[in-house]
Amino acid sequence: MLIATRPSPAPLRAAWRLNLWTAATLGALLLALGLSVADAAQPAAAAAAGGTEVGPPPPGMFAPPGRSITHVAGDLYRANNGGWYVGFLVTPAGIVLVDTLSTDFARWLKRQLAERFPGKPVKYVIYSHSHWDHVEGGAVFADTATFIGQEGMLRNMDGRYPALPGDIVDRNDDGMLDAEEFEQPFTERPWFCGAFRSSVTSKAQGGGTRATPAEFFAEVRKPDIVYSERMTLRFGGKTIELVFPGKNHANDGTAVLFTDERTLFATDFPADALVQKTMRSLPSACGPFDGHPLSEWIRSYRTLEGLDFDILVGGHGAVAFSKRDVAEGREYFEYLRHEVDAAMRRGLSLEQMRKTILLEPYRDWAYYDQLRIPNIEAAYYNLKIYK
Repeated sequence: MLIATRPSPAPLRAAWRLNLWTAATLGALLLALGLSVADAAQPAAAAAAGGTEVGPPPPGMFAPPGRSITHVAGDLYRANNGGWYVGFLVTPAGIVLVDTLSTDFARWLKRQLAERFPGKPVKYVIYSHSHWDHVEGGAVFADTATFIGQEGMLRNMDGRYPALPGDIVDRNDDGMLDAEEFEQPFTERPWFCGAFRSSVTSKAQGGGTRATPAEFFAEVRKPDIVYSERMTLRFGGKTIELVFPGKNHANDGTAVLFTDERTLFATDFPADALVQKTMRSLPSACGPFDGHPLSEWIRSYRTLEGLDFDILVGGHGAVAFSKRDVAEGREYFEYLRHEVDAAMRRGLSLEQMRKTILLEPYRDWAYYDQLRIPNIEAAYYNLKIYK
């Protein structure tokens, strides 16, 4: 665990045992196992992968399987692997790609790009963040591309236990990624936390249950260029702005602003893997809130709101969104923080908060029934830690 970017797991472990799901790990469940949506709905598949039988995911949680390329705006496109997306900009000088998802998907995408845009290789790969279900497979484009990421990616890939989503933390403090550390949160909160143990066993040498950080990141190409807060890339007559919004779902995220297309591409924040056709969806709040202060989440939303764009697309979400959608996400976090903080100041217990904080304005948001109480609990522990 990176002490510089996240508090040590030891004092937070009791809070993190809330084990609520964060966005990227949903993808890991399917990508690591090669499962279709139908497979994922089978309790037997989960039992085989993790040794513990669980029920099917909530209806509508996963997008249908399949791969396609769709036009976004101007020279900007998205390509998807089920509900996971990459973005790419086609210019006279070559292609700028955001994320790679997996080695298998990257190979498919490289063939598609060669057929559709002959003579225009991928010249830059921009990483949205370091979570494995969005950035594996970069070596497929390494023959032509330069890789760019926020500087935190290098910290997460320097041999220490990386910052991971879904309440996946180094519970035994051994610096190794253990299958149990991925499986336990999923077992306790199926489909909302953790990941299948195969996310580790598929990477461990000899098919073991423990992987070193180097083994875990073996299929992730490290960035060649890193930046801190902002970076401007001018390429092929286009201007692309890279922005670190703050710590939210990840601690090394990059939002990519394609200025000519007036389009922002961002992955797992603000639209996580629970989002399909609406961003009115309660966050899964694992960690709690991935071990990052609520104030940082709110700052991240405000950073995106301050950018000049008309369309928001990203690594999740079947449709395009707007700046207003971003504002509504920020308003939810502000409301949740205010309600829980006010209850804490009145001396209410957590059990009383579970019963009295109804988050009434958000009753019609997706996953309200499943995630209202977990959001309250996560905010409570977050505010106790980061006061």
